[in-house]
Formats: sequence, structure tokens, C-alpha cells
Amino acid sequence: MISDQERAAYIAGDVHTAELLARIDDLMREKEELEAKLVEAEEDSLTQWNRENGDAEKYYEFFYDCFKMLDGHYPAPSVGSDYDCQVIFDAIERGEQK
Repeated sequence: MISDQERAAYIAGDVHTAELLARIDDLMREKEELEAKLVEAEEDSLTQWNRENGDAEKYYEFFYDCFKMLDGHYPAPSVGSDYDCQVIFDAIERGEQK
């Protein structure tokens, strides 16, 4: 669909501007489609996680509590640290062996 600005540019004889406006409209539609796909992918990812593993919020709460318990006993625990995560996993594994 041609925009009013694009139509006005054609009427004024400014074909180059009209073509640029048409391209901008195409890119804006493409951007909206990609954003919609991203939202859908994010929602599907969480839905799939919940279906396969249970409520993701429960995992979040559990690991948040684990890192909170490390605070003060372990220097600057971080969920972004592979080592810190491994400390928690090792503790869980040792607990299961009892």
C-alpha cells in the first residue's frame, strides 16, 4: 500500500524520494514481522521449558536462594560464573549421596 508521503512525492515528480519512502515502509514492515517472531520465539522457548522441566520460576527461586546462601561464606558469588554454579552442583550431588 502506498503511503500519503510516497504518493505526494510521486505527484511532485520526485521519484527518488518516493522510492526511498517505499523502501522505508518495506523495512518497517519487515522490522515489525521480525519483532513479532522474536516475541513468539521467546514465548515458545519459555513454554517449552516449562513443559519439559516444570515451572521455570521455581528453578529461578531455587538457584537464587542457593546463591544467597553462598553470600558471606563465599566471595562474591555470581550466577554468571561457571565455577560458582559448579560449587552449587557439587554440593547438591554430595547431598544426594548421603
